[in-house]
Amino acid sequence: MPAETTQIPDAGMAAEPRGGLRSRSFTGLLVTQFLGAVNDNMFRWLVVPLGKDIVGQEHAAVALSVGLACFVVPYLMLAAPAGYLADRFSKRTVIVGCKVGELVIAILGVASLFVGSLAPGLALYLMFAVIALMGAQSALFGPSKFGSIPEMVRSDRISAANGLIGMTTVVAIVAGTIAGNCLYGLTKALGVGGMWLSAAALVGVAVIGLLASLMIAPLRSANPSRRFPINAPRQTVRDLALLASRRPLLRAALGCTVFMCLGALAQMNVDLFVITELGAGQAHVGVLLALLVVGVGTGSILAGVWSGGRVELGIVPLGAAGIAISAVLLSVAPAASDEVLSAAYYWSCFWLLMLGVGAGLYNIPILAFLQRHSPPHQRGSILAASNFLTFLGILLASGLFWLWRSVLDLSARDIFLLLGMATVPVLLYVVWLLPGATARFVVWLLSHTIYRVRLEGRENLPADGGALVVANHASFIDGVLLILFFPREIRMVARADADQRWWFRWLAKDLGTIFIEPGKRSVVESIRNVREALSRGDAVCVFPEGRITRSGELGEFRRGFLAMLKGTDVPVVPIFLAGLWGSIFSYEGGKALWKRPRRWPYPVSILIGRPIPDPTDTEQARSAIAGLEAGWRNA
Repeated sequence: MPAETTQIPDAGMAAEPRGGLRSRSFTGLLVTQFLGAVNDNMFRWLVVPLGKDIVGQEHAAVALSVGLACFVVPYLMLAAPAGYLADRFSKRTVIVGCKVGELVIAILGVASLFVGSLAPGLALYLMFAVIALMGAQSALFGPSKFGSIPEMVRSDRISAANGLIGMTTVVAIVAGTIAGNCLYGLTKALGVGGMWLSAAALVGVAVIGLLASLMIAPLRSANPSRRFPINAPRQTVRDLALLASRRPLLRAALGCTVFMCLGALAQMNVDLFVITELGAGQAHVGVLLALLVVGVGTGSILAGVWSGGRVELGIVPLGAAGIAISAVLLSVAPAASDEVLSAAYYWSCFWLLMLGVGAGLYNIPILAFLQRHSPPHQRGSILAASNFLTFLGILLASGLFWLWRSVLDLSARDIFLLLGMATVPVLLYVVWLLPGATARFVVWLLSHTIYRVRLEGRENLPADGGALVVANHASFIDGVLLILFFPREIRMVARADADQRWWFRWLAKDLGTIFIEPGKRSVVESIRNVREALSRGDAVCVFPEGRITRSGELGEFRRGFLAMLKGTDVPVVPIFLAGLWGSIFSYEGGKALWKRPRRWPYPVSILIGRPIPDPTDTEQARSAIAGLEAGWRNA
């Protein structure tokens, strides 16, 4: 997973897309991927119980593992061609082509069902073949689907877009799982008549999905000169090398791999858990799987909302902790009783839901980071390499499930316990890797009980590129609130002697704080560091008053911030922090901290003014902030 302070250049980035979450293209993508996920899961949960009927319950674990392997292996074989298609052609063209392929595969799936009524043994192999084709179609679809999101929506909506993709995928999995189990019941009860209903559902959903893909507006080819990878394995190695050369992206891809490996194990284990531990039937497998994926969708939405328009990696440790705790508690859930709907059943439902929530919180920020920081001309290759690692993890999951269940004869409870224990080192590694992001998010959650923050003027903030943010200094908490609630990741400029405690300096350094050391030579070096950060495209904040106000009035601005701008060609973004004067962290009344809060939660506004290009004196910035203050007081 990525280290938050590592910066990745955005050279060569395409023009900032202006589409929002309600645009025609993004709506078309949502519907397209939703119906594709419905069809995948509807067919899967139609043929899984049919396959178990053919091989018998004693070989069910082997059949599940083989079926998962059939779905995953095409991802590994087609990773390089999928990346090529996403880079070489318009991603819209690739998406539409994949939906045509889905329609053909749906027809083949229907054929395998009818063969099953005549030759069950042959039908099993045909079903495995159709699952492999579904995997191939999904492999080619993935890089173009995820790679198209940054080309459709603004950068400040990427996390929210991924949250919606995650939510609709979860709803699709629930719908497909329930529909598949219902179609299985109808097929068993009605015979050929049930098969015709299954055929109508599979082909009908594929046709509607194809029509929805036509809503997507044409997208530019990212790399029209890219050649087809004749030697696919070699190209996959090249894509992996490209991914490995960008360490933060590699860590993010490995984080997705861990997520998919654990998720595949959990999904297979639910089938075993329901039947062997809860004593319920196949219909209840769909119910508990639905709760698991509803949890993933809920976590995905929360991750999108809590990200607040940026990629918030501090959510990842919370998600990992949720996975670990829920999996361990599933392993010690109450034993099943003679009644199916017992306390054990309801506790299992609850902890599976919580497991899904943790998974959604864990995965969405990592996926958003991959998309946001992948260079457009290489995004297809990077996402293809990430997909390769991800599905290598799923293939590993199928092997582990077979080993644990068929060879070591572990129970479903044992497998959930192993999943929880395996997540603990992942959690510790994430916290060690992202201490600043983790602490920032924890403080963000806690701060919502103290402050009610309102952000105005978001449209005035450049979405990308360097920006020197200048703000009034009303309280001790100003910098913390900007770090927590500013729409972009922001680096603070602070005096080195402001706080000498080692843990504070360590945390501040991890958050990218630029310290100004005492002494003329050190000040010059600090100004140079600010210029370098601005030139790299960072947003840097300075309080030009130089100290916290003692009167509540806006003080005189020092000229130091003008020196930071020289040679950078970046704008100044004025900000007024409204409402903080009078809080317990301000000097109102002559002292800070030791006074009672007036309101709880305390209302605060962050007002962002229009950028000031190339200011020539301090008064331009001061007047802009004074204007924001006047507008707030007169509102």
